[in-house]
This record gives sequence, C-alpha cells and structure tokens, in this order.
Amino acid sequence: MRKQLTLSQLCSELSISMATGRNWLRLGKISPSGFDKKTPLFDSVYVSNLKKDIESGRNTSLKSRRNKKYKSGFDLYYSYVSKSSPNISSVLSVLNYIKEKELTVDEALLRTLLSDCALQLMKDKTQGAFLLDDLLNGKTLTEKFRKAHQELFSISYTYIPTEDTLGLLYISLSNLTKRKASGSYFTPTEVVGKLCDNLFSNGSFEGKEILDPCCGTGNFILQLPEGIKNEQVYGNDIDEISVSLSRINYALKYDVYDKKKIYSHITQSDFLKMSDKRKFDYIIGNPPWGSEDPYDAFVEKGIKSLRKNGHLSFVLPESILSVKAHKSIREFLLGRCNFEYVEYLGEVFHGVQCPSIILHAKYTGKPFSSKGLVIKDGSREFTIGTSRTADASSLSFRITDDEYEVIRKMESIENKTTLKGHAVFGLGIVTGDNKKFISDVKTADNEPVLKGTDISKFKYEVSNNFMHFEPDKFQQVAKTEVYRAKEKLLYRFISKELVFAYDDTGILSLNSCNILIPQIPGLSMKYVMAVLNSSAAQFYYSKMFGSVKVLRSHLEQIPIPVADAKNQRAIVKLVDEIIESGSALARQKLDKKIAGLYGLPLQNL
Repeated sequence: MRKQLTLSQLCSELSISMATGRNWLRLGKISPSGFDKKTPLFDSVYVSNLKKDIESGRNTSLKSRRNKKYKSGFDLYYSYVSKSSPNISSVLSVLNYIKEKELTVDEALLRTLLSDCALQLMKDKTQGAFLLDDLLNGKTLTEKFRKAHQELFSISYTYIPTEDTLGLLYISLSNLTKRKASGSYFTPTEVVGKLCDNLFSNGSFEGKEILDPCCGTGNFILQLPEGIKNEQVYGNDIDEISVSLSRINYALKYDVYDKKKIYSHITQSDFLKMSDKRKFDYIIGNPPWGSEDPYDAFVEKGIKSLRKNGHLSFVLPESILSVKAHKSIREFLLGRCNFEYVEYLGEVFHGVQCPSIILHAKYTGKPFSSKGLVIKDGSREFTIGTSRTADASSLSFRITDDEYEVIRKMESIENKTTLKGHAVFGLGIVTGDNKKFISDVKTADNEPVLKGTDISKFKYEVSNNFMHFEPDKFQQVAKTEVYRAKEKLLYRFISKELVFAYDDTGILSLNSCNILIPQIPGLSMKYVMAVLNSSAAQFYYSKMFGSVKVLRSHLEQIPIPVADAKNQRAIVKLVDEIIESGSALARQKLDKKIAGLYGLPLQNL
C-alpha cells in the first residue's frame, strides 16, 4: 500500500498554511484518498503529482493569494552583493546553463557547484581541503556528467573581500519556495553594511566577543570591520550547507585554516536551544522570519545571551514594533533594554513584500528610556531628546520631538473617543478563486463587487467586476448583514494612506476593500468618515504606525473628537458636497474644520 499523508504533511509538501489546506479541502481543490476516522488522508503519489503541477504552472486553480510563495525554480539574488560585482555574471551564467539544459539541481550538483566556486576563491587550496570535503559530504557527480557539462564547471569566480560569493550562488540555486517557507530571507549586502557600520562606529570592540546566531553563509561576518580578530568572532546556523559555506568564508576572511578553531567558532546547532550561560558582547544578524522559528524568540534569546551592557543588532520585520502578536517581545525589551538605533529600511528583501528595520538594543537590565535614541527613516535622521512614554501596545519612533508634541496634543483633547469597542469590522470577501467567481460581464443574477482600487476618499467607483453572492462557496466571508448594512464605510486594506468611502447600497467588496461600521453614540457615520479621511488622522496614523496594511488594531487607536450637533451638521454637509461634486474647496474647508477640533492649525500637519 502506498504511503498516505495527513493534511498537515500535504501542506508542508506544498508550502502552504494549514488554514489554506483546510480551505482547499472544503472547496474541493484537493481530494483525499480516504479517511482515518474523520482525518483526511492523501496518497503520496497524488501529492507528488500535485506539487509538480503547481511548480510547472499546469495547475492554476491552486495559485491562490495564500500560495503566492510557491514560486519554483531559481532566482538570481541581485541585491545580495554589490551591483558592480563581477560574480553576478558568473552566477547568472550558472543559472542560465541549468535552465537551458533543463538540469535538476539535486544535492550532489548543488554541493559540487559550490565546492568548485570555493576552490577558486581559496588562497591556500591545500590547507582548506577539509572544508571542501565537508561541503561535498560524500556527494559526487559522475565523470560522465562532468564531461557532458564542462561549460558549467569552467565558469570562473573572483575573490572579493567582504563579498559573500558562495552565499550568492547557494541562495540563487536554492528553490525560492524553500527559502520563503523557512523564512530564510538573505540580507542584502547594503543592509549588512549599514548594520555593521552603525554598530561598530565607535571602534571600541577590542576584546569583545561577537556572535551571529543565525549566520547563514556568513555575510555579516564577512563585513565585520578591520581590527576585529578571528578569536572574537562566532557564528551559528541550523542549515548544514550554510554552516559549511560560512566556515569557508571565515577561513577566507581571516586566513585561518586551523580546523579546531574554525569548527569551534562556526557551529551547527539550534540557537534557541543553546545554554544562556554562554555570554557575548555583541549579537548581530537577521533571524529567520518564518512561522516555525518566530523572530521574537531569537530576539529574547539574543538578549538573554548578552553580557550586561551588551548590544543586539538585528534586521527584523517592521511589524515587531506594532503588531499585536509581538506585544510580549516588546514588553520584554522595554523592561530591560534601551534602543540605541532604529533604521526604517522599507522593502529591501528581494521578492519579499515586508518592510523591515535595523533594531539596535543595549541590554542594561533597566526599563527603557527613549532619550538619545537615533532614528533614521529614509533621508531623515534625528535623535530623540526627551524621555517619552513607551507603550508595548505599539512603538513608533518615526516621530521627531516636535511631531511627538502634536501627537500628544491630539491624544489629550478633552472630549474624544475611539473606535475600540464602538465599531463592527468586516473582512472583504476571499473567494479562494477569483477567476471562477468573478466575471467582467454583468448578468441578471450577478452584482457588482468592489476592489480596493475602486475606493477613493468619501466615495467609490463601480468597475467591471461582478459576482453571484454565494457565501458558502467562498474561502472566507464576513456575516451577510455586514455587507448589506443600511450604511457602512469601505476602506482600502493595502495602503499607506487612510482611504474611506461611504456606502448605503449594500454593495459587496473583496478582501482588498474592508468594511467598517462605526457605532459611536452621538456621532454620525459620515462625520466619523470625515475624521478618518482628514489630514489630522493621516498624520497620527502615519507617525504612529506607518503600516502598509490598514489594521483594525491601528484604526481603533486613532483619537476621534466628539463634536457637538452643530459642528457635525456642518461637517456632514461638506461631506455630502464632496460626494456629490468632488469639490476641492469643500475638502479644504473640511480638513481645516477637523484640524480645529483637535486644536491644531492645519500647517502643523
């Protein structure tokens, strides 16, 4: 009997979440071969064929929004090294040859290509032979294969200090699916340089011990400044090939070929399971961002592995500062660390839509103080000169001292409220298969459905997207009464700008266009919309959160002035004028009125 896989094992094979797997099962996109009691089982050959169909593109029905990471094949990671690197063309030649000849990159070919590259980079090929043997790990290619593909093994590489050529080749040959599934987002060389330059700018690192606990192929180690000796540097990773390459890079950087020293300084283990007794002065790197190894755990373990007044500097998702799921790690940090430096990097990882930061924390053992914290945000750089109140619910450091005073003023107005506990939020429809459920042709039994791009401030435009509303067939839906509410607000979910539109027709919306139904006693819905669309609310939102996703938790924190009936009527009248005619003058008047409710002149925003 052929092997049977559980739903969990199928999801792992296809690099999808359990939630997506359950939805596909419910929608009939995947078919179990049988059941063990009530547990679905899947034939291993069926799963293998399904995986091949997805990779090849033959099965398009499973290319859902949840499965965008299932991008197969190889991908040159340009930003991993400098743009002028001669090794970019070398690695590109490898990838092109493999694609042209339709070669399968199995473990033997992967290790052989890496060892050939390493051999060219080594100054002392004899002393480094043991490192190459470890990298090959007994996996060899036949002489027949080598002769048939001589061109592949004649590509040359150039040794460039501080550049991780081996890492570039490894991650470019590694299937993109596996990289994303494991959370292995390899750090661009420019970001590595920024972190190291900032952390070691004062030059006081003599005798200090440095650890990269998730060193990958060693790109952070390669960019450590001159003056740091090999005895001070340690690296660790869980991936065996990465560790082999990192050992080679360590040997290249420090011209060290002492096997005992290399193996004791670059180790293969699970950092999260290492003893806290071993302490370091600096811990650096880019911890895994995948769900299996949450970066919160690496941050906590890193702080616990520092000596008093030691430094941790990690590249992390920006969400660690504000998303509710990471509140506990923020509480942990605020209780025992100061932040020395935070740099907002934006989306710097190749093929990954996730804004990131450099977070440099100093372990003091005392509660957090913001005074002296250096912030870099694009072209802006400033130092916080005051001790601000830090709330673990959300941390925003994009605010200068002057901007902070405006925020505090908005939060301290006498008569205010928030949406928290006073609103119904609804997710736009997730069909699970837009090609199947959405048509560009209007028929007698379908109706318009909005996308986020159809929404502008105050109103929306109906585009050529129609659906037959069948909630039971969709992957995820809100309650029907949310879509069909007598009046509601629609807002863009993916947006740096707050964009809310009014609806009183019961129109449907997809998940890029979410729903808000304010229920604040004494405040009309159009008034609340006017506040959320204002420059004042946008200032507060962008400075406090700055997320590319408009999250419920963020909207619930925006202070909303409670206006009297007279002011509300005047504001709603302007809103109606904007909806009716799009009047620019009405928009200006409205913005000024809302700013006045916060006690702010418009120019402060």
